[in-house]
Amino acid sequence: MSKELSGGRSWLTAMGILVIFLAAGVWAIFSLARYERQRDLNHWQITLGVMADSRAAGIRQWIDGRFDVLLELARNGSLQLYVQQLRQRQTADPEMEPAQISYLRNLLRATAERTGFVDPMRSLPPVPANVAFVAGASLSLYGHDRSLICSTPGVADPDAVLLKAMDRALQSGKPEVCDFFLDGSGRAMIGFVVPVFALQMQSTNREPVGVLVGLNAATDTLYPLLVSSDAATDSDESMLIGREGDEIVYLSPLADGTPALKRRMAANAFGLAAASALAHPGIFFEANDYAGTEVLAISRSLTPLPWLLVQKVAADEAMRESVTHQRFLTVVLALALFLVSTFFVALWWYRNTLLERAVAAELREKSAQLEAQSHLLTAINENISDVIFLAGADGKLIFANGILARKLEVVGDDLRGKGFASIFGPETAKFFDQWTMETLAGGRSIYQSASLDIGGNSFVFHAVFVPIPYNSSNNDAVLVSLHDVTLLEEAQRRQTQLMGQLVRALMRAIDLHDPYSINHSAKTATVAAAIGSAMQLKDQDLRTLEIAAELCNLGKLSIPRELLAKTGPLSLEEQSVLQQETVFAGEILARIDFDGPVLDTIAQKHELLDGSGYPQKLTGEAIIRTARILSVANAFVAMISPRAYRDKLSRETALDAMLRGAGEKYDRQVVAALFQVVENEIDWSKWEKECHVPSGSVGER
Repeated sequence: MSKELSGGRSWLTAMGILVIFLAAGVWAIFSLARYERQRDLNHWQITLGVMADSRAAGIRQWIDGRFDVLLELARNGSLQLYVQQLRQRQTADPEMEPAQISYLRNLLRATAERTGFVDPMRSLPPVPANVAFVAGASLSLYGHDRSLICSTPGVADPDAVLLKAMDRALQSGKPEVCDFFLDGSGRAMIGFVVPVFALQMQSTNREPVGVLVGLNAATDTLYPLLVSSDAATDSDESMLIGREGDEIVYLSPLADGTPALKRRMAANAFGLAAASALAHPGIFFEANDYAGTEVLAISRSLTPLPWLLVQKVAADEAMRESVTHQRFLTVVLALALFLVSTFFVALWWYRNTLLERAVAAELREKSAQLEAQSHLLTAINENISDVIFLAGADGKLIFANGILARKLEVVGDDLRGKGFASIFGPETAKFFDQWTMETLAGGRSIYQSASLDIGGNSFVFHAVFVPIPYNSSNNDAVLVSLHDVTLLEEAQRRQTQLMGQLVRALMRAIDLHDPYSINHSAKTATVAAAIGSAMQLKDQDLRTLEIAAELCNLGKLSIPRELLAKTGPLSLEEQSVLQQETVFAGEILARIDFDGPVLDTIAQKHELLDGSGYPQKLTGEAIIRTARILSVANAFVAMISPRAYRDKLSRETALDAMLRGAGEKYDRQVVAALFQVVENEIDWSKWEKECHVPSGSVGER
């Protein structure tokens, strides 16, 4: 039976390993497929980016070329002079002289012939029909009131789009692009508007006196720039798009035969390539084009033009080689996985046969090791100094180690099955009952410290209650460990007592050295501790504050006594010596290891928020919180206490002085807490009795 169970587990283990291997293989196949796909996507991102940059550069170069022609013409001195003269004559005499217009018309025609602002249809023979000729490319000159001065043949009246572009150029004095529009023949046109200024030598007015307008049919000039002879695939396409309100306008002809400006789609269409391009210019993405075909695309902004160039290619054509390669790799790797799995199963079958022969010997060896470990654990458990026992939910002991039996002076086996009350007595049993129940209810370990009576003796223990499963159930027993810290607690108490005695001795030494500081440290500590409590400081911070207050005047022991008792004004040198008080205190206490920042608190007790304190001129948050409290307490106690150079101040006067310094020199919260302490928490009758004024003159300074 044991062999069958072992064999079953071994078989399950082998199957688990095989499943993991197969899963790893499948993961590897898909990872490789993802890698191949990402590699091809990176390739197409670079390829489409290069194509888009090339198309965008061509468009910008063409646009700049159109503007260069118009700007050169607009700066022609004769043109500027004649337009200025025509404007003046229009104002003075309605009948204008046609000589200037003739010159300007010839100038426009010559420039148009030279720079490509001429309709190619002009080279064809005229059609014998009474049909007005509308040019696909032209140059026009308009006055400041948008009236036509002259133009090349075939210029139609400007539509609303062109008129708005002319108005913008006249108002701003800067060149403007007239966005795509359809002329009377249904052709997509693009216009360029350049302001004309008066000749500077005759006029200082920098307002435009007219505008030059150049029109080109995008079909003949701009759209060919979007087509390349070295196309990467049969499906790559370059197109221009723009946005009008909530719609996307396709500004260039599309591959499906849609003419320019004839297709519009919603700008918020989900998964639309043009919408993604407008939302994230310059980003490479996968989406669906206007025909619903999945494409890879990238866009380029043509700033300052309000257009966007989109370069795309059909995803199935672009990724065809990658998909074919991925399928081949998938088949090869799947076949390899099958062969490896078959070999693995056969190898496992053979290995399992060999392992069966070694199972019996291995079990015997494990049994011997387990018995040895059991003896070792028993020896450790019986000889450790901590009390360890296991109790059930009913409060009865399941197991107890030898140290507990020895403390109770009973036999270990006699403890099993007994309740806490019968073992420890009713008072101690309450402690174990309470925390055993809370441990089982919370399902987590609990740490407690308590003084307990065991076997008629009192001990201080650190107790740990750990919920553990017992008898195949969950958290129905508690393992209790009691670590005896009685001697440690006693040592800590003596150390604390010794520290208190040392502090009081140092305070007496200060009082003897400076008779005007008698009880100053104790009173400062009282006020500081009360402020700290009012501000709800943590216990450790309160202890730090109290010790620092008691020792804050220790540095006076290093200052000559006659200087402390001097009633006259102090020299700068004497003031400098007095201001070294906290430095002397730090040197005296430097080798004492305090739990908190006692030394820093003392060193900063004379620092003020505005930096006017000493010795380091600290400001604001650079002064630690306990030092800010000590500063307020020390200053207040000093004010209401007599000094060699003055009598003591009243509490009201001292509080007014502290209030005036709140926010500038002293922490506002600390000063507010001081007011609460002074008014509610200090017995001033007892305080006055403790105050001692030394003999001698007071208030001379």
